Amino acid sequence: MPVRVDPESPLPLYYQIREQLRRQILSGELKPGDPLPSEAQISAQCGVSRMTARLALSQLANEGLVVRQKGRGTFVAPPKATFREAFPFPLSYTNLLEHLGLHAGARIRRQEVIPASAPVAEALKLQVGEAVVCIVRLRLADDQVMSLETSYLPQRLFPTLTELDLADRSLYQVLEENFSIAPAYAVDTIELAAAGPYEAAELGIPEGTPVVLSTRITFSEQDIPLVFTQTIHRGDRFRAIIRCDRRYLSVL
Repeated sequence: MPVRVDPESPLPLYYQIREQLRRQILSGELKPGDPLPSEAQISAQCGVSRMTARLALSQLANEGLVVRQKGRGTFVAPPKATFREAFPFPLSYTNLLEHLGLHAGARIRRQEVIPASAPVAEALKLQVGEAVVCIVRLRLADDQVMSLETSYLPQRLFPTLTELDLADRSLYQVLEENFSIAPAYAVDTIELAAAGPYEAAELGIPEGTPVVLSTRITFSEQDIPLVFTQTIHRGDRFRAIIRCDRRYLSVL
């Protein structure tokens, strides 16, 4: 689709290009997987420098609207997984994606017994060095890598967990069906972070890319910690739309 700029406009040239491409993406004129004009094409069409074209495309990539593939070009990104409401607990990643109409999957990266580090022991109320099951999974949505999930569980509660297939199953469902232990509630902490070398390599994103770090401790009805999970979500693949009641809004 053609892109044009108005050199007399007070709006920066890169901004004009970015907004035209954004509108084409959000309106559906450009669909997921469609190629965008290259830097050279935008430069020729609009009479701007390649640096200006690169800035416009880079900002769209930072927003998660496009993906840039080295040697291939820039393409419209798949739609983000959007959370629009509060979901009942227990809610696993599998249940969540089913609610959103997406197919959940996983690739096991690690599934073994290790000694508990100090942070893991504190979260699970164990002794440092006590045996825990460590499970590292790449979580998928419609075969697209979305998150890197690392879970720790007390081995004494789940002695055969390392022998079970967890690739495409809800961990909570496994705990209930195989060990008759059902999670009752969880406490989540959510913060922004930047992808380090390990996370970037696993998620297929550049190092330093903004990510969402979710830390969860899941408890039984008896308030016993069952699972300590740290999940790195790709910031370009998730968004949340939250309704706030008036009683929770501050008066400005």
